[in-house]
Amino acid sequence: MKRLLKFGTVGVFNTLITFVSFTILYFLGFNYLVANVIGYCLGVMNSYYWNKKWVFQDNRKTVSIFYKFIAVNLLTLGIQTLFLFLLVNTMGLQPVLANLGAIGASLFINYFLNAKWTFFQEQKVR
Repeated sequence: MKRLLKFGTVGVFNTLITFVSFTILYFLGFNYLVANVIGYCLGVMNSYYWNKKWVFQDNRKTVSIFYKFIAVNLLTLGIQTLFLFLLVNTMGLQPVLANLGAIGASLFINYFLNAKWTFFQEQKVR
């Protein structure tokens, strides 16, 4: 439960970075899907550091963790972008509001995959 709370804390900051970046880019005239990808990438950079060091406390020096993290986040980005597209184009939601829903829809998938695959470590039996 402690790990989930830490993940949630990091997630709040990642979401703020993603959402604020998206909103700024959207109001600067970027297409909402392009703004989503850029904002998401900015949030991911913050996320990798804090999830590796603080949430999952994974000190392994391996490139495979980074690749797994990127794979999970590319999948999550795809899901989030699809939700965003559907909310805007089928439900007629304004892109900034739709982005909040899309972010929420992808959070659980991201946590589960990172906890069970990216940062998973076998518990050593003593």
